[in-house]
Amino acid sequence: MGAATGLALPEAAAGHPGPVVDLRIAGEAGGLGAEAYRLTVSADGVLIEGGDAAGVFWGAQTLRQLLGPDAFRRAPLNPGRTWQLGHVRIEDAPRFAWRGMMLDVARHFMPKEGVLRHLDLLAAHKLNVFHFHLTDDQGWRVDIRRHPELVRTGSWRPRSKWGHRASELWNDTPHGGYYTHDDIREIVAYAAERHITVVPEIEIPGHSQAAIAAYPELGNTDVTDTASLGVWDTWGINPHALAPTEDTLRFYEGVFEEVLELFPSRFVHVGGDECEKDEWKRSLRRRRRVSPNSASVTRTASSPGSSGTSTAGSPRAAAVSSAGTRSWRAGWPRAPPSPPGAATPGASPPPARATTSSCAPSSRST
Repeated sequence: MGAATGLALPEAAAGHPGPVVDLRIAGEAGGLGAEAYRLTVSADGVLIEGGDAAGVFWGAQTLRQLLGPDAFRRAPLNPGRTWQLGHVRIEDAPRFAWRGMMLDVARHFMPKEGVLRHLDLLAAHKLNVFHFHLTDDQGWRVDIRRHPELVRTGSWRPRSKWGHRASELWNDTPHGGYYTHDDIREIVAYAAERHITVVPEIEIPGHSQAAIAAYPELGNTDVTDTASLGVWDTWGINPHALAPTEDTLRFYEGVFEEVLELFPSRFVHVGGDECEKDEWKRSLRRRRRVSPNSASVTRTASSPGSSGTSTAGSPRAAAVSSAGTRSWRAGWPRAPPSPPGAATPGASPPPARATTSSCAPSSRST
């Protein structure tokens, strides 16, 4: 706020004469819950009380709104301006704990500075979850050091479709880019300063042609010439999917290990949507892996509460155990999750970190 108003806003000593902006964490004792705040403007100045640090921060965003559009600028239009506020008392609390927005940088890469600006806009609107869609058929955007071809090959496509996929127009300019580990750490830290959690998305088993273009062995090589596939240059639902093999599982185990190191969020999104299964149906080896009893393959992911049983052993999930070490439970595709609150025989306590599917509702069942 100081950059827009031109005011230094130094820390004031106790008993400072004149109006001040007073920031306090009142907690539950002050009648405020998590992320809640109370903003009071009086002759003594501005008092923002929060149930926690996030609540104080959201209260400051409301103060900026009261000051008007000029309070969101990066430099003051009139450094000598006197800012005025009417007396008011506002008490506010979020209705939803998860208030998110998704940014798809896989199809259209956004440089780091644009991502940071996007986080500023989320903060101004009191949104606290940044869904970072990092991989898809059209591009792989996060550096995975143990698999360097993912960004060397998978982060660039030779051209892009103009408009809808039915369009006959093309932009022949190569498009691409990716984020280094340090770029990701900066984005995560910048978000945390604004009380925003970054949830990364790594798409599997569909929407993965950029990864297959980089490592053709990840695809269904017995029914498709995956070596001829490049990073996809159009839109829609792609016919190619990852091969459900042990090598593919081990490959993505390494991917998720690096992702979990970079992102401290409780959840990691694993896509799970719009996976065409024709390649699996045509491949005898894949059918036996996915459905050992020769049953037809009918789904790759199910939303909580769906009926059905696993056809490939234990559920697939990447997680960090309560002891801080990482565990991997393999099986492809993963079994439909149990309804929220349902007990699973022999199941261990929920992990501290878990993957989610786009098929799941906002409750983010694991």
